[in-house]
Amino acid sequence: MAEGTQLRTRADARLTELLREVDTLLPYVRFQLRGWPNEVDAVLQLARETVWHRSSRYDPERGSPHAFVFGITRNVVLREVERKHVVMDDVPIDLESDTDIDPLDALIRRFDAHRWMVLVADFVGPSDWQVMGDLSLANGDADRVADAHQMSKRGLRSVHDRVCQTARTVLAALAAADAGLPLTGSVIVSCVPDVGGFREVAQMIGEDATTIADTLHIHPGSARARIATAKRLLMIARVVLEQEAAA
Repeated sequence: MAEGTQLRTRADARLTELLREVDTLLPYVRFQLRGWPNEVDAVLQLARETVWHRSSRYDPERGSPHAFVFGITRNVVLREVERKHVVMDDVPIDLESDTDIDPLDALIRRFDAHRWMVLVADFVGPSDWQVMGDLSLANGDADRVADAHQMSKRGLRSVHDRVCQTARTVLAALAAADAGLPLTGSVIVSCVPDVGGFREVAQMIGEDATTIADTLHIHPGSARARIATAKRLLMIARVVLEQEAAA
């Protein structure tokens, strides 16, 4: 009896937390339904009801409460927009097609990519995200950011690269989910960015570092580093696709 009570208490607390996250998405819903302000409350209520019905599916090991709720709310909003035949701004399918675009700049510029930003921030962690936020406001003064965070220039570059790799992967996974692509190994691999050769390494996951190094004509140490990064990006792509499918 006591165990059952504890389970119900935890479930109630989880539901309360999830429903509270819906309220934080008011600015996002209001922006997406620009031109229909009277529909905002109704859509938020529908999102709350959907979250309530699906709360048992939430798995904290697959993502934060915010990520789970945003996936559901985003789908509710998309259905409402489609019903009204409103054309929404699309998230770019392939950020890599224009190498002049810095993922960080795109993240900051596009409020419509709120889902993207939340996921990237969750995956890279508050420390790296704070560094990138400071870097975006530094007007190119990377030295000042490095000094403020007591980092070397190489360390700062590593953070930048790590966040950009994550941003590209999350963006590609969201595009794949929006396109209704199945959760298969090939789709997951396709979400790993080509930049840096990580997709090529991802296609060879399972091979040893020496074989990959010989194939790519790189040092075994570099191969091991790329394998670790490719595995991390594959995990991110899978989690995003699974979350979108569950929503």
